[in-house]
Amino acid sequence: MNKYDINLNLYRSFYYVAKYGGFTKASTAINIAQSSLSANVKNLEDILEEKLFTRNVSDVSLTKYGQELYMKLEEVKNILDGERTQNELKIGCARFIADNYLIEAISNFKNKNKDTKLSFSFANTTDMFQMLRKEELDLIVCRYPVFFKFDSNVHVEKVIDAENAFVCSKKFYDNSKIGDEDYVIPMILPDSSEKRRNIEQYLIDSNINYSVEIEIPNSVLLKKLILSGMGVGYINKRFVEKELNSGSLVLLDALKNVPTDNVSIVYNTTNKNKLISDFVNSLKKGIKKNDS
Repeated sequence: MNKYDINLNLYRSFYYVAKYGGFTKASTAINIAQSSLSANVKNLEDILEEKLFTRNVSDVSLTKYGQELYMKLEEVKNILDGERTQNELKIGCARFIADNYLIEAISNFKNKNKDTKLSFSFANTTDMFQMLRKEELDLIVCRYPVFFKFDSNVHVEKVIDAENAFVCSKKFYDNSKIGDEDYVIPMILPDSSEKRRNIEQYLIDSNINYSVEIEIPNSVLLKKLILSGMGVGYINKRFVEKELNSGSLVLLDALKNVPTDNVSIVYNTTNKNKLISDFVNSLKKGIKKNDS
């Protein structure tokens, strides 16, 4: 096989093992099985007919050929990263943050970086963290605190506490028996497992009788369902401020001191994409404007 026809995954496996200084560290960093990395590197060595690593009991070191190959791959990666820095930013984001905070941030960012492409992923938090590790995302905007073990070069910054509330439509409130000891409150709740655990623990601790009638991942649809009188919903308070002020929605005084959503930004400090700092600043300005 011609060395230029080699599956790029073989080169990629070699690159990360060399970058992280061993198969175990590379496996943890990019979430690929150590056995797969080892097999890919062995296949690459067989095709190139060159040893790339000197294998010791506890670690590996690059051979002269391996060092030269790694430097070439690093140079290519830097060139590609430099090109992508100028025109693309990949962001992972929690849906409640996207629904409530991203519009202003995107507007601010695009006004300054008109030719830049923004792409968003709305995977679960664990998957987004793995994507960040594998450099498939440039940054993540998610809930805080972040219960996840990162390498020392990953920056986690809390931006704001986002106040939530239990609300329902005025019509639903007037026709319900909220406040009666035996009344079971129909709930419309987000489907995020971590968020749901916090909400339901709060309801249990507050001795609230409830049943989960609808689970929904999108704040826009959640608000529409609440307004239609389908039940009591747990939602970002700022997102329904207009409806609360007009009286179309009612804030349930019986459910106070509810769990908050906190917004944090997570990114790898070794990422050379200069657009990261621009978006972080745009997000902070957007949140500050929305909460002023």
